[in-house]
Amino acid sequence: MLKAYGHGQSNFWYGVVEDIDDPEMLGRLRVRIFGHHSESKQDIPTTHLPWAYVIQDTRSASISGIGESPTGILRGTHVVGFFRDGKNAQEPIVLGTIGGIPQYSANKELGHNDPSGQYPLADEDNHKGHGASIVLEPDTNRLARNEKINKTVVKKKKDGVDSDVPKANGLMGGGQWTEKETPYDAKYPKNHVRYSETGHIEEWDDTPGKERLHTYHRTGTFEEIHPDGTRVTKIVGDDYEIMHKDHMLHIKGNCHITVDGDSKIYTKGNVDMETDGNFHHTCHGNYTVNCDKTIRMTAGGGGYGSRSGNSTLNMSPGGRVDINKES
Repeated sequence: MLKAYGHGQSNFWYGVVEDIDDPEMLGRLRVRIFGHHSESKQDIPTTHLPWAYVIQDTRSASISGIGESPTGILRGTHVVGFFRDGKNAQEPIVLGTIGGIPQYSANKELGHNDPSGQYPLADEDNHKGHGASIVLEPDTNRLARNEKINKTVVKKKKDGVDSDVPKANGLMGGGQWTEKETPYDAKYPKNHVRYSETGHIEEWDDTPGKERLHTYHRTGTFEEIHPDGTRVTKIVGDDYEIMHKDHMLHIKGNCHITVDGDSKIYTKGNVDMETDGNFHHTCHGNYTVNCDKTIRMTAGGGGYGSRSGNSTLNMSPGGRVDINKES
């Protein structure tokens, strides 16, 4: 065993990932290694490269699916590793990935490139050169660098701010409110970004005075916590919230709810509503009350059916009050 693994003498290497579709689903990669594998795919096709295991993070148990899955590396990713069988050089192990500043987009006809030609991504503003798009942009995410921000979700979120949402009339005073805009203003290297290949984003921004937490789905649904603790949640699809036990909500300020469509509430138990102030209803259409049993109204602390306080009914011309009594 010791001889097979080189008596502790490992051979390190540098290469480019060309295949990530491990049939065993172990996160293995096919890597074309500089100095070991020819650039020519005619000499060594991608399918002839050995599968390389990937060293996983210590936060992953790497057993029984516990921890983080060993996926995320893409075709075209530059990686560094070693041969665990030493000079035999048949069992590569990937230690990690290495970023840089790519000069050109991939040439899928040659090895040491993404065979699909997709990565590295080329900026649409960059011109062509030597038959390929010039990249010349760091592999570090733009949100972490705070560069070309107008080509990120920051601009999309700012352009999509909900504004002039009407409040209810009455004691609340009416008026309008507008969604708080993202306060993004990251400084490198304080914003820690996780970005998926389809555009899902997580940010942990530790920029002094601009600290944020942000989770973004590629469709535009997001949750962002601002430096002052304000939270903005936007859902572009339907929202389902299911609780199997109690739900307690305490709002120390005011609460404004605006529904553009219909609003319906069905309670299978009792409903109790209480206010220490005035209770004001405004109805711009018809007002209908259906009760299968008794209706009791008390004003001024009197008894059943009391009118010891003031009771006023104002009706517009043509209005009507119907009282139906069943025996």
